[in-house]
Amino acid sequence: MTEGIDLAAVRAGLAALFPAADPMAAKVSELAGDASTRRYYRVRIAPGAPLPSVVVMRYPDEVSPEAELPFLNVHRYLTAAGVPVPVVYRSDPKANLLFLEDAGDTMLEDAVRDHGARGCLPLYEQCVEILVRIQSEGTRALDGKAIPPRLSFDVAKFTGEIDFFFRHAVREYGGIPLSDREERAIGDLFLPFLEQLSAFPRVLAHRDYHSRNVMVLGPAKTPGHRNLRVLDFQDARMGNVFYDLASLLRDSYVTLPEGAVEDLRYAWRHAATAELRAAAGDPGAFAWRFDLAALQRNVKAIGTFGNQAHNRGKRIYLRFIPPTVAHLRGNFERNPPMRALAGRLLPILSALAEKAAAESPA
Repeated sequence: MTEGIDLAAVRAGLAALFPAADPMAAKVSELAGDASTRRYYRVRIAPGAPLPSVVVMRYPDEVSPEAELPFLNVHRYLTAAGVPVPVVYRSDPKANLLFLEDAGDTMLEDAVRDHGARGCLPLYEQCVEILVRIQSEGTRALDGKAIPPRLSFDVAKFTGEIDFFFRHAVREYGGIPLSDREERAIGDLFLPFLEQLSAFPRVLAHRDYHSRNVMVLGPAKTPGHRNLRVLDFQDARMGNVFYDLASLLRDSYVTLPEGAVEDLRYAWRHAATAELRAAAGDPGAFAWRFDLAALQRNVKAIGTFGNQAHNRGKRIYLRFIPPTVAHLRGNFERNPPMRALAGRLLPILSALAEKAAAESPA
């Protein structure tokens, strides 16, 4: 299926990249999309090219052709930092196309499903090591032309994502009637936690570092972690050191055993530079700060799933609401300072989880 892509532009790009191969003989098929408005296509190239296939990304029309594409901007700094991201072969801004390395079909999520969480712990350890590289070398690589330093996870951003949850998950998808007073009361209970998160020192944050954004090319670790590819980094911004770690270990798509979570948090502390350990602060408060980040991240994720189901018709995301609510329930149980928030939020979360479980496609 090739709806939504300019085939003439694809063939022109292939002809420029692979002059020995017939671009008219290439086979184009759309790949399963993510929660964004970007669309992806696998292009199988005719004989004569040095590669069997490439992936073509079509990005939204609203991206100004005069401005640097955020994907390319962040890609440049991650590459400089030694992060294993897909190679960019060609950019065609007139057609809104990027020609990228084909990283295959196996997400880290798939690897866990096939081999179990324990069997994939070496891959997760690699992901933690890559995260440390993003946070350390990636932060140092940034300069005046980088987009991420212009954006940050501050109180306004965190608060906006909680508001997104109420609008799209609670009111639109859940149909849960909340008065303005009730919503403000919950927001007031969230605010001290969001202020704590925003006060921590900031490093480069991927922003969506989870099992669906890491591709596994091979199970064995290779130099530079080139058996993995990190995707979907175009929204990177500055944030605390816990955010991406919580996104990976309290993932809506994969539930890791508690022992594995603790082992991987230790792996981060072991791999982190002195600067990152300083940014994390008191080692005795590490678990609490990690849970604060997971609290905000998980609530934000439920907002995304509600929006995808209600406004974009992607009801496949409903099945990820119950495990995300389970993450939050465990978080509240571990942390008495969250008790007041839990008292108001858990009934809403439980209703959303029950509705999503009943309505999720089989």
